[in-house]
Amino acid sequence: MRWWMLVTAWLALPMAAMAQTTPATVVVLDTLHQMHATVPAYDNATLGRAIERLRPDVLCVELQPGDLAARPPEETKQEYPAVIYPLIDRHHYRVYAMEPAEPLYGALLAPYRANTVAFSSREPALARALGQYVDGLYAVLKARWTSPAAVNDEITDTALRGKHALQEALMGPAERTGWEAWNGHLLEVVERAARENPGRRVVVLVGAEHGYWLRGHLRAAPGVTLLDTPAALDGLGTD
Repeated sequence: MRWWMLVTAWLALPMAAMAQTTPATVVVLDTLHQMHATVPAYDNATLGRAIERLRPDVLCVELQPGDLAARPPEETKQEYPAVIYPLIDRHHYRVYAMEPAEPLYGALLAPYRANTVAFSSREPALARALGQYVDGLYAVLKARWTSPAAVNDEITDTALRGKHALQEALMGPAERTGWEAWNGHLLEVVERAARENPGRRVVVLVGAEHGYWLRGHLRAAPGVTLLDTPAALDGLGTD
């Protein structure tokens, strides 16, 4: 009997090791914050259906830990009280807050915001022109966003990657440093969620401007199998 128990334990070792190294499946789902109200094909109800279509075990959300716990009113990220909090309550997802708590929150954002103010003061005409470009870009994107897949596809990612490349060229090194630092923290949380949930599906809910950055870095992240978001949505909003 002792011999059989030893053999059974020996056979179980490779299976246990395999379970520990099974990568998490990660999918990044762009959200539009208050623009869900003005993009009919990706309104709050459709966002909710998209999240459920992706069958998450784990959610990574674009909130500070304190806001995730307290659920205060959201002026900008209106999808949280409207859709995401009810889904968390209904499905009991494991949830990770991607934004840092203070004092790191302020330490990351203060220089980034200060550089934006300095740019507007230093180059007011250029800042106005950049604002007009951004308004026009979003007008075109909103007209093109005829499904959740379109919000999450490579064309949207390319357009928003170009927006940030232009901002970095115009606004100087501090723009890039701040953008990279903020997104880098989001990425750290997603990677931790993947490590702590091997073999499970992690859905990352993040504003559309961050989607291209996270997807680009997660493709090479260890312990992660990144899904193609439009394919994972499987025609939602067009059927």
